[in-house]
Parts: sequence; C-alpha cells; structure tokens
Amino acid sequence: MSSTLTFETLRMPGANLGGENPLPPIQAAPDLHNLIQFDDSVPEEDRAYFNYGKVAGILPYRIQDEFDRNQQTRDFPCAVLENKHLRAVFFPQYGGKLWSLYDKDHQRHLLHVNPVFQPCNLALRHAWTSGGVEWNIGMTGHTPYTLSPLHATSLKLDDGTPVLRMYEWERIRQVSYQIDAYLPEDSRFLFVRVRLRNTSGREMPIYWWSNIAVDETPGTRVLAPAEKAYCFGYAGKMTKRPVPHWDDIDHSYTTRVPSSMDIFFDIPSENRKWEAALDEEGKGLVQTSTDRLQGRKLFMWGNSAGGHHWQEFLAAPGKAYLEIQAGLAHTQMEHLPMPADARWQWLEAYGYLESDPEKVHGEWETACQTAEADLEKSLPRAFMEEELQRVSSALDVAAAEPFQKGSGWAALELRRMGEGDCFPGEKAAFGAETMGADQQPWLSLLETGVFPNQDPSETPAAFLTQKEWIQLLEKAASSTSDHWHTWFQLGVAYDAQGDLEAAKKAFETSMARTPNGWALRCLAVLDLFDKKVEEAADKYREAYRLLPILPLAIECGNALLRAKKYAELDEFFRSLPEAFAKNGRIRAQQADAALCRKDFDGAQRILEDQDLLVADMREGERLLSDLWFRLHLGRLSTLLGVAEPDDAFKARVRKEYPVPKWLDYRMSAD
Repeated sequence: MSSTLTFETLRMPGANLGGENPLPPIQAAPDLHNLIQFDDSVPEEDRAYFNYGKVAGILPYRIQDEFDRNQQTRDFPCAVLENKHLRAVFFPQYGGKLWSLYDKDHQRHLLHVNPVFQPCNLALRHAWTSGGVEWNIGMTGHTPYTLSPLHATSLKLDDGTPVLRMYEWERIRQVSYQIDAYLPEDSRFLFVRVRLRNTSGREMPIYWWSNIAVDETPGTRVLAPAEKAYCFGYAGKMTKRPVPHWDDIDHSYTTRVPSSMDIFFDIPSENRKWEAALDEEGKGLVQTSTDRLQGRKLFMWGNSAGGHHWQEFLAAPGKAYLEIQAGLAHTQMEHLPMPADARWQWLEAYGYLESDPEKVHGEWETACQTAEADLEKSLPRAFMEEELQRVSSALDVAAAEPFQKGSGWAALELRRMGEGDCFPGEKAAFGAETMGADQQPWLSLLETGVFPNQDPSETPAAFLTQKEWIQLLEKAASSTSDHWHTWFQLGVAYDAQGDLEAAKKAFETSMARTPNGWALRCLAVLDLFDKKVEEAADKYREAYRLLPILPLAIECGNALLRAKKYAELDEFFRSLPEAFAKNGRIRAQQADAALCRKDFDGAQRILEDQDLLVADMREGERLLSDLWFRLHLGRLSTLLGVAEPDDAFKARVRKEYPVPKWLDYRMSAD
C-alpha cells in the first residue's frame, strides 16, 4: 500500500482530564530533577550547564490537576500515518504524542501502548500520561503542552509522501517548535523532523527530550554506544558510573534494579547517536537521530513495591514499561544556550531492530557493536544526514492544510510584535483566528490600553508574564485600569520574574481596590515562603471564605496543618461540602491532623480504607507511606514509653508494619 495519513477515532477506557486549576502556581515547588547534588565521580568540566537555565515555576501556564480516575469508554481522535510495514497513531490534541507504533511485518507493537488514558501528576503542569513517545520542549519536567492541543496540519513531500505537522510556541522560552512526522512508502522506519526557532531576540536556555516508552520484561536489555553514564537516583545525587555494571547489578536490565533511576549515557561526540531496547530474542525498538540530538537516557521504575504500584497507577496491572529517551544535552538536568533568532533541527527515526540474541545478551561492548552494525545495515548513518537535508528543503516550502488549532498565544505574540501569521523565516502559521477567550483581555490591553475588570467571584484571565506585557499592565494600572484584576495580574507576573517584594505590593494593592480571594491567597503563599505560617493560615481561612473552591480548600488545610491550628482545622473540615471532604488530599490531611493529636485509631481508619485515593499523587511524593510510618511509630512509641525513637526502633517499625500497596508510591528504598 502507499503511504497514507488518515484521521480516525481510537476507542478505549479513559479518565476525565478536566480543566485547569485557576490559582496561579506562584512559588511552585521545583521539579525533582532540579534538586541535584554531585559526588566526586562527576568531573567539574561535565557540570557546565547543570545550573544554567533552571526555572522556579511554570508560570504563565496554569496547573492541570482536575483529572480523575473515573475510567469510562471514550473516543479519542487520532491521526494515523501508515504504509505496508508500519502504522503510527498520534494524538495531536495531547501534545502530539505518538501513542503507538505497530510493526506489521513482525506483528508487534514497538512502543509501550497504554491500555487506558489515565492522567497522573508527573509533569510540570501535573497532568501526564505514560506510554508512546512524548515530545518535551522548554525545561526539565515534561513539556507544558503534554496534555494540551497542538496546531496540526497535513502536507506532502515532493514525492507525494504525506506529512503530519504539529507545532506550538512555548511561552517561557519563547521558542516555536515543529514536529514533522512522515512514513515513506517502503520504509520500515518512521521519521520525525524536529525544528526549533528562538523567537525571543536574545540567547535562551533550551531543552528537548523525546521520551520513548517500551514494554519492560525480565529479558529486555537497553543498549547505547557508551562506556560511562551519569546516574541519578531519587535521593537527589548525580554520579558518574561505568556502564552497565556497578553495585553488582547489570543496570541495562531494568528488572534487576531495586529503585527508580535515571541513567544518561555519555555517548562520545564522534559516535552515532542511538538507543535500543531488545528482548530476550534480540528483537525490539531502535531509535536513532542526526547528531544534534546527542543525549540518550534510560529511565526505570525499579523493582520495588512502590515502583510496581506506580506502573499500575499509570496504566493497568501487568503493563510494565521503561523509557529510552533522546535529548539535546547529555542529561535532563541541563539546558543549552540557543542564540537569538537561531534555528535548530534534527531528524529522528523509529523502527524494528533484530540482532543476534547471544551477542545482545553477552558482553556490553560486543552487544552494542552488534546492534549498531545491524542498525547500519537497516538505516545507514549517512542516510540520516542526507534525508534531513532533503526533507527540510521540501517541507519548508510545502503548502499545509490545517485540521486542528492549538493555543492562541503565538498569534497574540505575533500581533504584539507587529508580524503576520508566522514568525520571521518560518512556515508554521499562527492565524488570528486561533485567538480565543484566554487572549481577549490581553488583546484589549494591547489594542486599547485597557485591561478588563471583572467580578472577583469569577476566574481571572489567563496569565502572561513576559516583561513586555508587564510594561503594558503597569501603564494600564496607572491610568485606565486601576482595579483589582490588573494589580492581581501584575502580582502574578512579578512573582514569575522573581520580584517577590513587587509581587506582594501588587497583591496588597489588588486587595485594597476590591477584597478578593485570589490576591489574598497569593499573599498567604508568600507568607509561607517567608515561613510566616500563622499569618499564612489566617489569610488562607479568609481567602477560602471569599473563594470556596476545592484547590483553595486543599491549600488552606495544608496551611492550617503547618501552623498547628488543629481546633481551627477540625472546624474547617466540618465546614467542607461533602464533595470536598471526600477528596483524597483532604482525607490525608485529616489523617495527618489525627496523628498530630495522637488519635491513632482515627488516623488508622482513614489509612486502612483501600478506597483512599490521592488522584494527583506526585512523582517522588511519599505522603501516604510517611503517614503510615508515623501512625505505627507514634502508636508503638506511646505504648512502650519511648520518647525519642532511635534508628533501630524506627527500623523495627518499618519491618513490622510494611506499607500497604495502596499507600506505597515510594521511588527509592527507605
């Protein structure tokens, strides 16, 4: 059959993604991978970009945390590239994810195909799904668009090969990115051309990782052409190790590793860039690219109760996976400097690889050499560079037919810049028709100098935090728009820029103009940042009275706990609507409060309820397992009269009271 691009519907169980949290994520907790320490095995010269380009939060984006776990049969629109060898299914509405890649010749899925659509809290904006291939732009911790629609168009190469183009503009880095996927008629490889453009007018830290999930079995071995790797365990320390053996474990077999871990292969610059996951028969997926995409990573959940639970929480029992990933830098803790107005591109290829199983599962160097030789026979390294040049020339002039809209933020930015539908020198169009309700207040500010006011019971406008927009807001606040909404937006923008004093003054001015729960809640967050826990708790109580919404109730409960205001906390819990009181985080707060009062029976009733479910449990979060340990440590200490339990006593508690499966999300051993 010829190569085709069709638009279909995939039916499967899926949870509800829900909407966005209206509270601005000011002073957000950093991603796990930003909290990096090094040991002496990592040379100083390897650390140049580890502290470059980090971000304190995800503003101007909102958090996506309204998802649930109510899986129902749902229809998911998809774009399908297909030829006689392969069938690739994409979800343009969810970050352009490559959901599945099926090899018809060998009758096998090359990627891990999640049997359900289940958002979980693993990304910068929280909501994220496992499986397939995710395209990550911007900063450490997954793309802001991982579960948001991209602009999507169809076009054709000179020979008639259809191309699926998906693109967006990332607002923090001010970089446009474009994913062009195509499947030539006789190809056994899916090709993906990625193009980045720095639109900011200044050097910008940049990050890209293609995250590739594959099925995990005891016989699966991950190979990459490297002798050493940077290793990050979730205790927060980076080391450099010879691969694959250390601590008497061959880490290229992920089911042999006890805890979650990132392994970043240190591939020499002159080597071909590739990574493969091959089963006990030497068969599986290989990913390769042109040299700009230099990094390669292996992620594993680890062979622990918590790791296994995470696998099931993300998908379903018996559906284990690991990830092989490809990035611009050597590790995901780094960003690279992208010059102003620079354009970067590369070509990736995904396909089936089969190698001699005895060699694949033998000595490391021989295994890698064998796999690379077989890859070279199937897809020569020189071809990748030639193909990139060929398709770039064709794709940069081809006419595109749009079929899905992304966000309107790029169109708004182009309007501010005085440009047309495209950034200079680009073909991806961001038409004015893509602007919607989120952009309208800002369009008004740009064109009339007025930022619209509104009732404080309504959700504020979506956020913008660029310096150019701050200047427009400041001008409006001093003239046409001196009201609570403008000052609230200024507070959010100042916070995103790191000017906390200006943010505090702006929120206070917002409150002075009109008392509102939005600004008061932000003042409470700033109090917590300054360790003024009692003041924060008082502000949170009043903010919730003004704005009784679930995310604010959760934050208020946490603040009252930190301030040890247990009487107020009990009153607060009793005042909550039934729907709020059933929320998993609220119930965990109730267990926490019970433990603080030494009400061990009350805490146990909550924790032993297998229906206790924190739908947005965070990657690396030990909330429930820590509560379980505190319950039994506190009860046994009280029973035996132990005032200050030592390490031996704590170890006894951990051994005698193992964490139940439904509470165990630990990614590393205690």
